[in-house]
Amino acid sequence: MKARRLLAAALSLALPLAAGFATVPASATVRTPFDHCDGGDAPDRVLHATLDGEDPRGVSVGTLLPGDVFSASTDNFSILRIDWWGTTKDPDGDEGRIAGPGWPAPTLAPYMLMVKAFSRVTNRPIRLDDGELSTTAWRPVGSNSPCYIYRGSSSGRLRFQVNDPKRDDNGGQENITVLVFRRP
Repeated sequence: MKARRLLAAALSLALPLAAGFATVPASATVRTPFDHCDGGDAPDRVLHATLDGEDPRGVSVGTLLPGDVFSASTDNFSILRIDWWGTTKDPDGDEGRIAGPGWPAPTLAPYMLMVKAFSRVTNRPIRLDDGELSTTAWRPVGSNSPCYIYRGSSSGRLRFQVNDPKRDDNGGQENITVLVFRRP
Protein backbone atom coordinates (compact mmCIF):
# COMPACT_ATOMS: atom_id res chain seq x y z
CA MET A 1 0.00 0.00 0.00
CA LYS A 2 2.80 2.35 0.90
CA ALA A 3 4.62 1.52 -2.36
CA ARG A 4 1.43 2.28 -4.31
CA ARG A 5 1.17 5.74 -2.69
CA LEU A 6 4.82 6.50 -3.44
CA LEU A 7 4.34 5.44 -7.06
CA ALA A 8 1.21 7.61 -7.35
CA ALA A 9 3.09 10.58 -5.87
CA ALA A 10 6.00 10.11 -8.24
CA LEU A 11 3.66 9.91 -11.23
CA SER A 12 1.77 13.01 -10.14
CA LEU A 13 5.08 14.92 -10.21
CA ALA A 14 6.45 13.36 -13.40
CA LEU A 15 3.42 13.83 -15.64
CA PRO A 16 3.18 17.64 -15.32
CA LEU A 17 6.94 17.95 -15.85
CA ALA A 18 6.82 15.75 -18.95
CA ALA A 19 3.79 17.63 -20.23
CA GLY A 20 5.64 20.93 -19.74
CA PHE A 21 8.52 19.76 -21.88
CA ALA A 22 6.22 18.46 -24.58
CA THR A 23 4.46 21.83 -24.96
CA VAL A 24 7.60 23.86 -25.84
CA PRO A 25 7.37 24.53 -29.59
CA ALA A 26 10.36 23.77 -31.78
CA SER A 27 10.21 27.33 -33.15
CA ALA A 28 11.12 28.76 -29.74
CA THR A 29 14.84 28.68 -30.60
CA VAL A 30 16.44 32.12 -30.56
CA ARG A 31 17.65 33.39 -33.94
CA THR A 32 20.92 35.30 -33.94
CA PRO A 33 21.73 38.33 -36.11
CA PHE A 34 23.81 35.94 -38.26
CA ASP A 35 20.69 33.75 -38.77
CA HIS A 36 18.70 36.84 -39.81
CA CYS A 37 21.41 37.93 -42.27
CA ASP A 38 21.91 34.44 -43.69
CA GLY A 39 18.14 33.95 -43.96
CA GLY A 40 17.60 37.14 -45.98
CA ASP A 41 15.49 38.83 -43.28
CA ALA A 42 14.94 42.58 -43.18
CA PRO A 43 18.00 44.40 -41.76
CA ASP A 44 18.02 46.76 -38.80
CA ARG A 45 19.99 49.37 -40.78
CA VAL A 46 20.92 49.98 -44.39
CA LEU A 47 24.09 51.90 -45.27
CA HIS A 48 25.16 53.14 -48.70
CA ALA A 49 28.56 54.01 -50.11
CA THR A 50 30.02 54.72 -53.53
CA LEU A 51 33.53 53.53 -54.25
CA ASP A 52 34.99 55.98 -56.75
CA GLY A 53 37.38 54.06 -58.97
CA GLU A 54 39.69 57.09 -59.14
CA ASP A 55 40.19 57.21 -55.35
CA PRO A 56 43.05 54.86 -54.41
CA ARG A 57 42.11 55.01 -50.70
CA GLY A 58 38.78 53.21 -51.09
CA VAL A 59 35.66 54.26 -49.19
CA SER A 60 34.68 53.92 -45.52
CA VAL A 61 31.13 53.56 -44.34
CA GLY A 62 29.00 53.19 -41.26
CA THR A 63 29.37 52.45 -37.63
CA LEU A 64 29.29 48.86 -36.44
CA LEU A 65 28.87 47.79 -32.85
CA PRO A 66 30.37 44.66 -31.28
CA GLY A 67 28.42 41.61 -32.46
CA ASP A 68 26.77 43.33 -35.44
CA VAL A 69 26.41 41.21 -38.58
CA PHE A 70 26.45 42.63 -42.11
CA SER A 71 26.43 41.68 -45.74
CA ALA A 72 27.22 43.92 -48.69
CA SER A 73 26.06 44.00 -52.29
CA THR A 74 26.41 46.17 -55.37
CA ASP A 75 23.93 47.20 -58.03
CA ASN A 76 23.96 46.36 -61.76
CA PHE A 77 25.60 49.70 -62.57
CA SER A 78 28.74 48.96 -60.54
CA ILE A 79 31.55 48.76 -63.07
CA LEU A 80 35.19 49.56 -62.45
CA ARG A 81 37.67 50.62 -65.12
CA ILE A 82 41.03 49.05 -64.20
CA ASP A 83 43.37 50.76 -66.66
CA TRP A 84 43.69 53.74 -69.02
CA TRP A 85 42.60 51.61 -72.03
CA GLY A 86 39.02 51.08 -70.79
CA THR A 87 39.17 47.49 -69.47
CA THR A 88 36.25 47.08 -67.07
CA LYS A 89 35.41 44.61 -64.32
CA ASP A 90 32.30 43.94 -62.26
CA PRO A 91 32.56 43.63 -58.44
CA ASP A 92 33.50 39.92 -58.70
CA GLY A 93 36.70 40.80 -60.58
CA ASP A 94 38.40 37.91 -62.36
CA GLU A 95 36.42 35.04 -60.84
CA GLY A 96 38.24 31.74 -60.78
CA ARG A 97 41.69 33.35 -60.55
CA ILE A 98 43.82 34.07 -57.49
CA ALA A 99 45.68 37.40 -57.43
CA GLY A 100 49.00 36.19 -56.01
CA PRO A 101 51.98 38.05 -54.52
CA GLY A 102 52.10 41.83 -54.86
CA TRP A 103 48.32 42.32 -54.72
CA PRO A 104 46.54 43.88 -51.68
CA ALA A 105 44.73 40.55 -51.06
CA PRO A 106 46.86 37.84 -52.72
CA THR A 107 44.38 35.05 -51.92
CA LEU A 108 41.34 36.76 -53.48
CA ALA A 109 40.39 37.26 -57.14
CA PRO A 110 42.08 40.12 -58.98
CA TYR A 111 39.96 43.31 -59.20
CA MET A 112 37.37 41.94 -56.75
CA LEU A 113 35.52 44.27 -54.38
CA MET A 114 36.65 43.55 -50.82
CA VAL A 115 36.03 44.80 -47.29
CA LYS A 116 37.97 45.20 -44.07
CA ALA A 117 36.80 46.44 -40.65
CA PHE A 118 38.65 49.04 -38.57
CA SER A 119 38.23 50.23 -34.99
CA ARG A 120 36.97 53.81 -34.66
CA VAL A 121 39.07 54.16 -31.49
CA THR A 122 42.47 52.79 -32.55
CA ASN A 123 42.06 52.63 -36.37
CA ARG A 124 43.45 49.08 -36.23
CA PRO A 125 41.97 46.22 -38.28
CA ILE A 126 39.19 44.25 -36.56
CA ARG A 127 38.34 40.60 -37.13
CA LEU A 128 35.47 39.72 -39.43
CA ASP A 129 33.99 36.24 -38.99
CA ASP A 130 31.98 34.47 -41.69
CA GLY A 131 31.23 31.41 -39.55
CA GLU A 132 34.23 29.50 -40.92
CA LEU A 133 37.13 31.95 -40.81
CA SER A 134 37.80 34.85 -38.46
CA THR A 135 40.51 37.22 -39.69
CA THR A 136 41.59 40.86 -40.04
CA ALA A 137 42.55 40.32 -43.69
CA TRP A 138 40.60 41.70 -46.65
CA ARG A 139 37.39 39.73 -47.19
CA PRO A 140 35.49 39.21 -50.47
CA VAL A 141 32.26 41.09 -51.13
CA GLY A 142 31.39 40.76 -54.84
CA SER A 143 27.92 39.69 -55.96
CA ASN A 144 27.60 36.82 -53.50
CA SER A 145 28.80 38.34 -50.24
CA PRO A 146 28.63 36.13 -47.18
CA CYS A 147 27.42 37.47 -43.84
CA TYR A 148 30.19 38.73 -41.57
CA ILE A 149 30.19 39.19 -37.78
CA TYR A 150 32.04 42.28 -36.55
CA ARG A 151 34.28 40.98 -33.72
CA GLY A 152 35.46 44.34 -32.34
CA SER A 153 35.21 45.30 -28.67
CA SER A 154 34.28 48.89 -29.56
CA SER A 155 32.58 50.59 -32.51
CA GLY A 156 34.10 50.26 -35.94
CA ARG A 157 33.71 51.11 -39.60
CA LEU A 158 34.02 49.25 -42.88
CA ARG A 159 36.45 50.14 -45.64
CA PHE A 160 35.79 48.90 -49.17
CA GLN A 161 38.54 48.62 -51.75
CA VAL A 162 39.29 46.89 -55.04
CA ASN A 163 41.94 44.17 -55.14
CA ASP A 164 44.21 46.02 -57.55
CA PRO A 165 47.90 46.83 -56.90
CA LYS A 166 47.75 49.86 -59.24
CA ARG A 167 44.62 51.87 -58.47
CA ASP A 168 45.75 55.28 -59.78
CA ASP A 169 44.63 54.35 -63.33
CA ASN A 170 41.14 53.17 -62.25
CA GLY A 171 37.81 54.80 -63.03
CA GLY A 172 34.10 54.10 -62.81
CA GLN A 173 32.34 53.38 -59.54
CA GLU A 174 30.83 50.67 -57.40
CA ASN A 175 27.57 51.41 -55.58
CA ILE A 176 27.58 49.48 -52.33
CA THR A 177 24.64 48.65 -50.07
CA VAL A 178 25.42 47.31 -46.60
CA LEU A 179 22.71 45.49 -44.63
CA VAL A 180 23.36 45.58 -40.87
CA PHE A 181 21.76 43.20 -38.38
CA ARG A 182 22.07 44.30 -34.76
CA ARG A 183 22.69 42.10 -31.78
CA PRO A 184 19.59 42.09 -29.53
